[in-house]
Amino acid sequence: MKIGIVSDTHRNKEFLEKAVDWLMRKQRIASLYHLGDDYDDVAGLADRYIDIVQVPGVYDERYLNNSLAHKTVETVLGLNIILVHWLEKDLTDDDIAVADVVLSGHTHRHEIKLKDGVVYLNPGHLKGPLDKNMPPSFGMIDITDTGLEAFIFDLNGKILQQVVTVRSDSGLYRG
Repeated sequence: MKIGIVSDTHRNKEFLEKAVDWLMRKQRIASLYHLGDDYDDVAGLADRYIDIVQVPGVYDERYLNNSLAHKTVETVLGLNIILVHWLEKDLTDDDIAVADVVLSGHTHRHEIKLKDGVVYLNPGHLKGPLDKNMPPSFGMIDITDTGLEAFIFDLNGKILQQVVTVRSDSGLYRG
């Protein structure tokens, strides 16, 4: 199952739509996960007939007043995926203990790392042509019965980073 991952769109619907169009057309994603800033940006994607899961970011009043949950947990093909906006603030040690995949945003810097059997992915941002010295980027995970592949793409679909893992009883490990 392929899942597109975006974060920190900051009302840049042009970049969001470009990334989602590419993910749907070229990768045939089943779901889209949006990791905040800005929560309401995905409202315009309702006509795409795609499952959207999201968490708010720190600039959302509903994040600040706790009227929207800061994290969401999805289980896909037996893997526990935790979505948060701000990794250091919103994720607990208890969350990590049950996670196979942790998705976060906030920093506007893309990164995939594998630590202690858990894949951590930050897709970067879609805010503008350059933000915090980083170009726009987005991510995708492809989950199968035997493992997971994680990708970061630039706005043209070029792979910037990729991690291939295999499943074991104690987590995900490089394949």
